Amino acid sequence: MTRDTINRRRVLTGAGVGIASAIAGCIGGGGGSDGVHFITDYYTGPWESLWEELESAFTDETDIAMNIEEGGMSGTQEGRLSQLIQAGTPPDANTSTFDQVADIWETDQLETVNDVVASIEEVNGEINTEAFLGEGDELYQIPHGLYVSNFQYRADVYDELGLEEPETFDDVLENAQVIDDSEEYPNMRGYGLAGAPTGKSQDELLVLLASAGISGIGLRWSDPDAREELEVWWPEETVTEVLQYAKDLAEYSPDPTSIGWSSSLSSWVQGNYGQCYHLNCWPIGVTAQQAEANDSDELRAVAENTEVIPYPMLDGVDPDENWLSSPAPDGYHIFAGGERPGDAKEWFEWLYADSMERTVSFYQTDPGRFLPTYADVLGSDEFQNQDIFEAHPHLLEKLEYVQDEIWGNHYGSVDEANTSSPESLYMQRQWFYGEMINRVVTESDSVQEAYDWGYEQLEEAFSEAQDTFG
Repeated sequence: MTRDTINRRRVLTGAGVGIASAIAGCIGGGGGSDGVHFITDYYTGPWESLWEELESAFTDETDIAMNIEEGGMSGTQEGRLSQLIQAGTPPDANTSTFDQVADIWETDQLETVNDVVASIEEVNGEINTEAFLGEGDELYQIPHGLYVSNFQYRADVYDELGLEEPETFDDVLENAQVIDDSEEYPNMRGYGLAGAPTGKSQDELLVLLASAGISGIGLRWSDPDAREELEVWWPEETVTEVLQYAKDLAEYSPDPTSIGWSSSLSSWVQGNYGQCYHLNCWPIGVTAQQAEANDSDELRAVAENTEVIPYPMLDGVDPDENWLSSPAPDGYHIFAGGERPGDAKEWFEWLYADSMERTVSFYQTDPGRFLPTYADVLGSDEFQNQDIFEAHPHLLEKLEYVQDEIWGNHYGSVDEANTSSPESLYMQRQWFYGEMINRVVTESDSVQEAYDWGYEQLEEAFSEAQDTFG
């Protein structure tokens, strides 16, 4: 395994920032007599049923009680964590991408999980990502799955309207207009653009900027060979062109301020738009699940006709210039300030180090949302023979395509795009990126005003990062 490393000793030696300011010095616990307090956004109906079943079995075997709480997805879970931390009662564990808990890690408030991960790897194969999971050989996340960014569209809609698969932003816009204006699909909009101030909008903008051949977070190495110091690099012409693209897309979208991660999935199932930015095969999986639950041939057709390709590039930018670096791993973190971190570790080892069959049950619960982070899972008989794949072979085919083609050939094209460092980790959880989209689509700012405001936010945040990290 190869993992990017960050020296945590450089990070936040003084006063904290964000969540870190509330957690520094905290020694309270979150679970108390209610059991191991575990906050998770893995909490759809199937997840809830699975958690109930596993929680009961685990407690019967170990006498360790669990308190599992739905925490909400990116953009909402942070508020709940902050609330608990400020009250002096952090949870024992959570699920999220690492940048969502970076402030907590930076203040030495996460437990290492090397032993747990080693046990899991014995059953499921080694971790297959080079993304950040900890400093040096120390791991601070028990990974579950990877998020690979991509573009999704309705192939049946394209076929009926005579549309070509898009290669550029302009192609996406042209297709969006045709779908939006079509008599064949009067209730379908051309694109689903995320425009809320936080959450999916932030992720979407960072990917659009990377697809325009620049750093999404606005930083690059001042010397790409030495990689010792970062500098602000957010070319006005390119960033404003991307913001204008987002503004143009909004013309063909349902209200962008209403579109986040959860609503984007339900909207896709309902056929509210024909194109979108998303992750892995998540919309296909949710649609396939709903199709089988409701015995709906109409939804089976939607799932079958959802195509997944790399996100198109800004006109004139070659795919080899894409600044996507590494898919984000999502997983579990153990809070040192919780009351029962040891029991939390035992819980996750019990979950993932038992058998391949049990591991696969987690991906089966939320099909298409994640690429497995362990090397042996995707190709295993247990994974390949899931009932959902027998009913929807297209879903498995596209998951393999996402791993082999999109991750394999459209990430890591630009070596200097890997800006792994305390500063870049800090910048990834700055919400102003998503707010720039929000300002443009609500017309509270012009494109130029949104860029100027965002650039100021970028400089301020980067200055804070430099002052903090030394």
